[in-house]
Amino acid sequence: MMDREGIVTICKLQNISTPGRMPVDKLVPITTAYYRKRTVGYNRLYAAMGANQSISMLIRCFNIEAPQEPEIYVVSDDGTQFRVSAIQEIVDEGAVDFTLSRLEENYDVVTE
Repeated sequence: MMDREGIVTICKLQNISTPGRMPVDKLVPITTAYYRKRTVGYNRLYAAMGANQSISMLIRCFNIEAPQEPEIYVVSDDGTQFRVSAIQEIVDEGAVDFTLSRLEENYDVVTE
C-alpha cells in the first residue's frame, strides 16, 4: 500500500466574471487526489534557479491523469495554495509528480 500524507485539490485558474465585466480570477477545482511528499533533487532545484523560480515542494499524486489546462494550482488540505511549475507523469506507478511554488497571495476557490 502507498504512503499517503494527505489530500490535495487540483485546480485551474479561471476568469468567472460575466462578459463585459472586470476579470475575476478564481481557482476552480478539477479533481482531488492523495499525495506523498517527494525529495526535491539538486537538478530540479538548479533548473528552477536558472529559470528564476523557487520550488516549495514536490509531491506525487496517485490515481489521476495529468491535467491539460495551462495554469494549474494545488490547494493542500490545510488551505495552502501552490502554483504548479512542472508536471511529470509517472507511467509505471499511475501517478503524477507536481513541482510546486507557494503563492504569496491566495486566490478565492470556487465551491459547489
